[in-house]
Amino acid sequence: MKPWVRSVVSTALLSFAYACSSAPPPAPEYPELLEAQAQLNAAKSAAKSAAKPAPTKSVAKVAVKPAPATDPSAQGDGLRKASRPPVELLTNSNAIYILNFDASDAGKVAKENCEATGEDRTEISACVQKARSKVPIESERFVKKGAEYWWITFNRYKGNLLKWHIIQFQVGEEKSDWVALKPLGKDKGLAPMPRVPRTLEIELPNDFSIVLNDPEFGKLIFDAKVGMMDD
Repeated sequence: MKPWVRSVVSTALLSFAYACSSAPPPAPEYPELLEAQAQLNAAKSAAKSAAKPAPTKSVAKVAVKPAPATDPSAQGDGLRKASRPPVELLTNSNAIYILNFDASDAGKVAKENCEATGEDRTEISACVQKARSKVPIESERFVKKGAEYWWITFNRYKGNLLKWHIIQFQVGEEKSDWVALKPLGKDKGLAPMPRVPRTLEIELPNDFSIVLNDPEFGKLIFDAKVGMMDD
C-alpha cells in the first residue's frame, strides 16, 4: 500500500472511533423497567412525607365561666310570690285567714310531744286537739274602714264564731312579702288581751297564706279563704 493511502485510512479509522465514543447511549430495550423504577421512587417519597410529623395548630383557649350557684332561699315553697303589696292583700274586703294548726310551729310541737307518749291513735288525736284549744285564734281578718285599720280575730265558743280580739293598728314598715303592724289602744274584743303587742309581724309568701309571728306560739300559718265573709 502506498504511504499516502495508509495515512488516509488511519485518519478515517481514528475519526470513526472518536465518533463512537462520544455518541449517546442507545435507547433502552425494556420501558416497563423504567415505569417500575418510577413507581418505586414515588412510593419512597410518599413514605418519607408520611414519616414527618404534621404541624400542630394553635388552639385558642376559651375561659369557661362556672354556672352561678343556686340560692336555696330564693326558690321558696314552689308557690308564686305575692302579687300585690301586703296591706292591700291583707285588707281584701271579703277575705278571711283560717289557722292551719298542723303546719304551724305550735302544731308541729304538739304532734311530736303527743306521739312520744306511745298512746294509740285516738289518744294522740285528743292530745293534739287539747294543744290546739290553747291557741285562742281560729281565724282572723284585717279590715280597712276609711282611714282606720283593724285587726280582728275569731274564736269558736259554744258553737258560735265570736270576735275574740278587735285591735286598731297602723301600718309600719312594709316590704314586698312582709309587713309590720303597729297596734293602737286597747283590745275591744270579747276576750281582750291583757297586754297588746307593740308590733305584729306578718309574712306573705304568696297570695294564699300568711305567717303571723306570735310571741307566745311562734309562727302561726293561716290559709286565705275568699268569699266567706261580708265586708
